[in-house]
Amino acid sequence: MLSSMTGIATKSGSSGPYDWSVELRGVNNKGLDIRARVPDWLVGLDQIVRKTIATDVARGSLQFWLKVSLAEGIVQRQIDPTKLDQILTNAVYLAKRAKDKGIEFAPIGLSDISSQNGFMDFEVGDLEKTGLKQMVLAELPKLIAQFQASRREEGQALHSVLEAGVIEMERLLQRSAIAIETRADEFETNFTAAIARLKQDIDPERLAQEMAILAVKSDVTEEIDRLMAHIAAARTLLDSQEPVGRKFEFLMQEFNREANTLCSKSNSKSLTVIGLEMKVLIDQMREQVQNVE
Repeated sequence: MLSSMTGIATKSGSSGPYDWSVELRGVNNKGLDIRARVPDWLVGLDQIVRKTIATDVARGSLQFWLKVSLAEGIVQRQIDPTKLDQILTNAVYLAKRAKDKGIEFAPIGLSDISSQNGFMDFEVGDLEKTGLKQMVLAELPKLIAQFQASRREEGQALHSVLEAGVIEMERLLQRSAIAIETRADEFETNFTAAIARLKQDIDPERLAQEMAILAVKSDVTEEIDRLMAHIAAARTLLDSQEPVGRKFEFLMQEFNREANTLCSKSNSKSLTVIGLEMKVLIDQMREQVQNVE
């Protein structure tokens, strides 16, 4: 079953004085690109996260976020006198400069001061930080499993779309076989009409020779055979349990190549129409294939 490169998973929990939440998102990408955003004070966690994800995910652009906050009810906070003095000094300076410029603003309140970064600190030991890190890592495999499940769910939808495309391609090939059978009479009629417009006498043997050369140049048997082989290969990829996105992309290029050649060699209105329908279908399938892992 196919797996999409698009997916999302979230988990949350608490550890000691912390509440935490994690999110893993993925979109399509040519290779595997994992970016992890974690608090700086959880040293080394981002590297472990990327390595762990890479063991289960083969392709995609992934974003991992870890958000940490103090749990409700934590009141063990303290004022840092040094930081407070710096904040108040800056406030006095700003007030004086504003007055010198003739600018008036509302007085700075305690809420304004307390909102300054680093004013209020919460002291947490290494033990609590280690506990948080271990809990996040313990939950990471579950997060990845949830993420992969969401990608497989979307992959089922992609599977249905691509399978319908393969069936339609097979139907177009059947139509092309019928068009090829009637093309010979159409080709001879058009060729004879073109010769008549020249109003010149042409040796019958030379005429037959030229018709044979044109018939060989317009033979599309190989293109039809290769398209049938591509359909068989597409069915195999659809049934694969491994990541097949890159192989499918290459296969769609080959589909398009053969459809182009079919159109250029058709020498038949009906066969050209079928070839153009193939090209439209191939473009539609290729858009979906770009999301396959």
